Amino acid sequence: MQIIAAALSVSLLAAPTAHNPGPGADPEHGRHLKQKPPHAHSLAVDVPPGWESLARDGITLIYRRTPVDVTPSTGPGVATKSDFDGDGKDDTAAFSDYGVVVSYSSAPHRDQLYTDMPDGGCVCFGYPMVYGNFNGDGYDDLAIADQGEIDTTTPNYHAGAVWIFSGGPDGLQFDAVKHLNQTTAGIPGASEDSDLFGASLAAGDITGDGMDDLAIGLPYESLGSAQYAGGVVVVKGSPAGIVTTGAQWIDQGTEGVPGSPESNDNFGWGLAIGKVDKNSYAELLVGTPLENEGDLNDGSGLITQFWGGAGGVSLSNVTYASGENITAAAKLDGLYAWEVGFTIAVTDTNGDGYGEVIVADRGAEVGWDLAPGAVFSLAGRSTGLSATGVKVLSQDTAGVAGATENEDWFGDSIAVGDVTGDGLGDVLVGVPGEDIGTTADAGAVVLLRGSSSGLTGTGSQSLDQSSALVPGNAETVDNFGDSVAMLNLDGTGPMEALVSTPGEEVAGDDPGYPSGTVTAFPVGSGGLGQGVTTSGRSLVPEGDYMSRYGYFLAGPQGS
Repeated sequence: MQIIAAALSVSLLAAPTAHNPGPGADPEHGRHLKQKPPHAHSLAVDVPPGWESLARDGITLIYRRTPVDVTPSTGPGVATKSDFDGDGKDDTAAFSDYGVVVSYSSAPHRDQLYTDMPDGGCVCFGYPMVYGNFNGDGYDDLAIADQGEIDTTTPNYHAGAVWIFSGGPDGLQFDAVKHLNQTTAGIPGASEDSDLFGASLAAGDITGDGMDDLAIGLPYESLGSAQYAGGVVVVKGSPAGIVTTGAQWIDQGTEGVPGSPESNDNFGWGLAIGKVDKNSYAELLVGTPLENEGDLNDGSGLITQFWGGAGGVSLSNVTYASGENITAAAKLDGLYAWEVGFTIAVTDTNGDGYGEVIVADRGAEVGWDLAPGAVFSLAGRSTGLSATGVKVLSQDTAGVAGATENEDWFGDSIAVGDVTGDGLGDVLVGVPGEDIGTTADAGAVVLLRGSSSGLTGTGSQSLDQSSALVPGNAETVDNFGDSVAMLNLDGTGPMEALVSTPGEEVAGDDPGYPSGTVTAFPVGSGGLGQGVTTSGRSLVPEGDYMSRYGYFLAGPQGS
């Protein structure tokens, strides 16, 4: 089988800037996923032998189920978040050049899926994707973005779309898949070329009804004469799953939203949904990473917080924190928060019942170094978001291993949750540009712990492929830590940590076309334990292709 896809158009990537080359735009650090695989793409939809297909809105989804041996579940688990087969243990979904791979804990098969379009298209299906329980049925569901997908009702605009798969006893239910784009009834706006509908996603229960809602970012949406100003669509969960009735549209021209639509702001490039205060509603966080880019000397980007409520996202008492605010509040010599808003998460790091807003800024300037990166923890408050009292964590922080170096990309990816079992939120930070000795861009991860005083560098743990707990070896452009996730894989105790190494080449790979690996780490009070690695090559039949497995791992938010 050969799954072939053309390269992602440069027009679909965030414009490079002086401080941050933009997601996917720095191939010298291994961020070159969207290059062409070594085979030509046919414009005709070709369903390989042994695969099945279905169509939605003129786009073909191609999928197959490969039988695997599994150990039956021994009983219900706890605190699961991506349990597609309903056995009480989380399942994993990972993106690669050759489709999304879903591995189950109990369902006796593995799923691989991708899309084919009339004019070919980009390697976009699965970048990003998020899990959530959108219908409240006890089986978690998976939303997969295809941000470069064409809208066949337009002149073949590559506007983007989102596919939503319900879970069930056998895992994802393909026949019931829903397909959303801006031509879908109830979705605000209209498809335009390179809108990037689905470039970011977040799932969580904004309305407090026990069913997750879905936020969809369109960071390249043009508003009037403001090109790439950006917008966000929020659709609600229901017993029937995601519905478009009552969908909300939000941009910086919406009444109550700080700022105004400006070209290249990219409102909606970063998204998160999580409980910031103590009521039953989750809040929506929206990143605008290029807000004031080039206009200020001491920070750029913006995080906007919207309160949740029974009616959906509230436009009252909207608050924000900017890169300029964070830089000023941190009061650290040589720290500049550039382009905050690409990556956001929410977790309660101090146990006070309020969720901290965790902002990962891989392009932050620390100690005058260019883009070593930093993580900012903004206190959860009943009054909303503020940079006051911000905690700054980087490799320049006491207790954190390593040192700040140019283009380490500390915070390129993050995952949050309690991995140490103390009831406090921890943060796993990907550092895919970390040099290990003289090995450039081998990559690393850092586990930052929650404490009674919030996120801290004290007791942090740093791992790379030269560590005894990590299988393999540190090699150039492996990018260990490119994507990270926290899941409850065994259904008991705290969550496990998943770390991807999409640049890892394994036996049998063609030079320059790594299969990629994902390593699962058990956890406990001591942090991360001995890892077990799975390669992309091991997940497909002999003779099939797999490239850069794990470039993106499904989580509650993604961008």
